Amino acid sequence: MGSRPNTKRARLIVTLAALLIPAGEILGSVVIDRAPLYFRFPEAARVTHALRQGGSEAIVFFGSSRFGNDVSAEVVREELHAVAGKNSPGVLNAAVSAGDPIAVDFLCDESLKAGIRPSVALIEISPETVSRRNPWFGIHLTRQLRWIDVFGALPDVYWSGELSRLLSSRLIPLYLFRSELQQWTLDLLGTQFHTPSSGDEIPPPHTQTRQRELPTPERLRLGAPVAQKRLRDFQIGGASARALERLIERYTTMGTKLVLVGVPVSSPYRSAYVSSIDAAFLNYMQQLSHTYGIWFVDYRHRLPDELFASAYYTTPEGRLYFSRHLAREVVIPLWRDGTLEQFATSPPPLASKP
Repeated sequence: MGSRPNTKRARLIVTLAALLIPAGEILGSVVIDRAPLYFRFPEAARVTHALRQGGSEAIVFFGSSRFGNDVSAEVVREELHAVAGKNSPGVLNAAVSAGDPIAVDFLCDESLKAGIRPSVALIEISPETVSRRNPWFGIHLTRQLRWIDVFGALPDVYWSGELSRLLSSRLIPLYLFRSELQQWTLDLLGTQFHTPSSGDEIPPPHTQTRQRELPTPERLRLGAPVAQKRLRDFQIGGASARALERLIERYTTMGTKLVLVGVPVSSPYRSAYVSSIDAAFLNYMQQLSHTYGIWFVDYRHRLPDELFASAYYTTPEGRLYFSRHLAREVVIPLWRDGTLEQFATSPPPLASKP
């Protein structure tokens, strides 16, 4: 005759499991919040390392993979060297994935903790990067936000539709970060984390790889629905605008010269910038310029479509061309004279051929 099951013991085990597993996940999230920077945001660790190498006199480009693809630090450095010779400052492209103002503000925090302050900071900006409905907020929840930030992030979670990402990052982090936990364990056991050895460009992640086999006109046309989705229910505000204004306040207080750069996009992508969106964006740029004494330069419409490989990534020729014009029109005048035209909304288009 078989033994009778111990229902009391079974209930106890189930109860303990129901309590311990969530408690373990929450404890794990607290530990993950305190993990080294490279655990959740390895690109930020590489940028901080590169900033340390470059020192506090560097000219730094902050932005997303668009800036990572479109701006060549080497070309800007060459243009500066032609003017300043041995006295030319260092140049770093510090672009990261989803490098909107929220991410750049985080990088500012990390660099200031390390005692690093660039002399000039050029920050990528566009209507979608200051929208209350942030299309990259889910990435920030996983990559940057901690328990202490959760309550303040709830309105932005709602507007961005990222409740499921918030719950997964906070309630099942051990599963979500399983690969990172494995690597961190190896690091603790002696495996070294390798960072770039020089303060040069941070290799940007390249997206849209499945689009590369399409003809160029079709790749450009794909930009219109992407932009329309990102700009749905457009309204300036939320975490994006707060982060940008906080970033501007800190850098201007420290004496860093700050330039907001409207990043080039192809005409199909730009078609989503309807008059009401564009007017609100330019008005906001003007407000920031007048309030903080910073500069805004608008390159969104200044490259012809032939210099784009996709909706918002330039070709190698476009990268060279944009970098040279940015160096000559913005970086060199600012470095040499310490000033620019205060607010430029409609500079003349660049020539159609590099």
